[in-house]
Amino acid sequence: MPKFFLSISVMILTSVAAFAHTIDTDYCDSALYTEEVFNLKCTNKHIEFKSKGLPSPDHILMQGITATNQQVPRLHDYDFKITRKPKPSSTKTKPDSGAIGVAVNGIPLFDPTTQGRVNPATGSRPNTLLEGELDKCGGHAGRGDDYHYHIAPVCLIEQLGKERIDDKKQPIGFAMDGYPIHALGWFDNANNIEDQLDECRGYTDSKGRYFYNVMTQANWDILTCFTGKPKRFAKDKWAARKDKNGNDIVGYPVKFDIKNYSAQQYGAETCHVVTGTIPKEQLLRTNGSTIKINDADGSIFYCNPSCYAMFFEADKKPQFKGRVIYYERVTDKCPARFSVSDLILFEAYEGPPQTYKAPQSTKK
Repeated sequence: MPKFFLSISVMILTSVAAFAHTIDTDYCDSALYTEEVFNLKCTNKHIEFKSKGLPSPDHILMQGITATNQQVPRLHDYDFKITRKPKPSSTKTKPDSGAIGVAVNGIPLFDPTTQGRVNPATGSRPNTLLEGELDKCGGHAGRGDDYHYHIAPVCLIEQLGKERIDDKKQPIGFAMDGYPIHALGWFDNANNIEDQLDECRGYTDSKGRYFYNVMTQANWDILTCFTGKPKRFAKDKWAARKDKNGNDIVGYPVKFDIKNYSAQQYGAETCHVVTGTIPKEQLLRTNGSTIKINDADGSIFYCNPSCYAMFFEADKKPQFKGRVIYYERVTDKCPARFSVSDLILFEAYEGPPQTYKAPQSTKK
């Protein structure tokens, strides 16, 4: 082929490739968001909206988690404000452990690392996915009973579908520096841009519009650093659940292979029930002795401070080797239609009161 025609061919192919990755989206269009987002409004500076912090009811939450902090997805009251004029910063910013943005269904997006312990050898926190803390949708309930995603929101992306994700190239969310987050290539490999992304997982399209693109395999990373300057983008109102003594129930980790989660409404109260299997733990009995449980099935639940059953960390004793937990079951004021007898329960501890432990204990 003559060099002239070869050059023209290369130019055409380059143009087609660039066009394939052009984002031409109005981020203020309500059609980009799911029904869980409301009060959407745009100003010259911001995109603003509200959500209750729960995804579509058909998303199966918490299932597949093998390491839980016994939190449950509860309603929240979020106000989000995303800048419409993001600008690249002179330096890239590595996300802290915590929120990095929000999905188009009003669910916060988090960094993939845990918010608890730091590995002393590496100085880094473990990955929530690798630790078994995430459900099949890529999320879990955090210390504030706040459901959020730590990796690409799998169930949301599947809900949005190929037409919205790969054909119309609509976003799945926004980072806290204002840049949109996409999932190009999730359904159509022709849109795969993995080898063209920068160190933050960002891409600049043919019109100069920058966006992040989630990983479509392996660890399903959302972004690895911020290209723009991270800004405060969310407000939330919530109250911690309480135990029978008025203490906050916030983050007691237990190895628990979750098989099912449900939330049932009984008048003004919601009862959260989590069923699964305890692979291996040391359980305190009422008489003060301990018993080792292995692959034991049962439930934890919470309706109110006088109706719950959960695991807590027992006081240390010289005769105890390793961590000992106890199963506290309180059923004084359960909703009339909530049947505790229908649940498979663990052996309850009814001995002397145990000392309240600080939230998110990591002692093993």
